[in-house]
Amino acid sequence: MINKLRILLRYLNYRLKAKTKHAVHSPFVFDFICNVLEDKNVYPQYKNVEQQVIRLKRNPNSIETVDFGSRRGRTGYTTRLRKVKEIAATTGISRKYGRLLFRIVKYFNPEYILELGTSTGISTMYQAIAAPSAVFKTIEGCASTAALAQESLHAAGCSNVSLVMGNFDKVLPETLGSLRRVDHAFIDGNHTYEATVNYFGEIASKAGNDTLLIFHDIHWSAEMEKAWEEIIKHPRVTVTIDLFNMGLVFFRRGLSRQHFIIRY
Repeated sequence: MINKLRILLRYLNYRLKAKTKHAVHSPFVFDFICNVLEDKNVYPQYKNVEQQVIRLKRNPNSIETVDFGSRRGRTGYTTRLRKVKEIAATTGISRKYGRLLFRIVKYFNPEYILELGTSTGISTMYQAIAAPSAVFKTIEGCASTAALAQESLHAAGCSNVSLVMGNFDKVLPETLGSLRRVDHAFIDGNHTYEATVNYFGEIASKAGNDTLLIFHDIHWSAEMEKAWEEIIKHPRVTVTIDLFNMGLVFFRRGLSRQHFIIRY
């Protein structure tokens, strides 16, 4: 209850600060708002993904899940039984933001995509189906949810995705090494300050001029907000966009160094 109240207060603060496109003086960000955030087209690919989302959210079966992000106890992870429909409803990205991920990938057309935190594959499908020819690596620490994701990806026709199983801290370096570069990354995993900053540093080492990093839940906790503020200050970062539930990070040279809080 207390955490929900804190998030509500953070959201109200975001709404007070958030600007519309009419207050944005960056042509790059203005075009992004017009062509991506305000794109109301209902793309046919949405149906492929959302049919699988419905299937997941109706699945009453229970599976044993492993969470490496909680860092509890001596093992460094927690396990528990959860219903598939509960996992899809609580950890899967919402339709609004899933469709936004699709439009972002479609707009920038990346060749190399990385995702940290596959879960049941909802965000994975939205991104993969927007760039079917891209090399796409997604990492998931829980074998049972990864199996669900693999099934959904196959059913949605996302044949370009390679699912890497394992703890992010252990498998991320090797996964990055297998990619020529990272053009687009969606980070939705261990929501701690230290992990988020470390993931940023590792992925940024493979970033080029056109790379976009997207961090989910940047206002989820004080730790995530602290990590977001540190990322904004990184010398290679030129433009960032705060959409409350997501933070977008650009490395483009030639852009004025600015941080935008945009209403979405």
